[in-house]
Amino acid sequence: MCIRDRYMGVVKAFNGVEALKILKDPISAGLHSCNQSPCYYFSSVVTDLQMPVMDGLELIKEVRRLPDQIGKIPIVLVSATGEEMQVREGFNAGMNDFLCKPITEDMLRQCLRSVSYTHLT
Repeated sequence: MCIRDRYMGVVKAFNGVEALKILKDPISAGLHSCNQSPCYYFSSVVTDLQMPVMDGLELIKEVRRLPDQIGKIPIVLVSATGEEMQVREGFNAGMNDFLCKPITEDMLRQCLRSVSYTHLT
């Protein structure tokens, strides 16, 4: 599913397995284009820690195993608790940043700008 607002396109997955499938092969996952621009180029991944089927930490590990640039995509992990151990596990798995819920749109935008900039430098 591709959702486009006035700022960015968002592809939504309902669990880690679905997210991984979309990242591996966006066209087979049904992402052709949104508003005539390619929707299968991803600039970052935002994942919740707790998801059904595959949790956020496992998703991060699996994404980091992917070849080429997609395996290097910036990843932000989101959690309701923000415990130090979760943050450490996230960084060890390969995340780029961590946000603790509740998060605002401005917090998310700032975080995404930060990880995207760091990823490009």
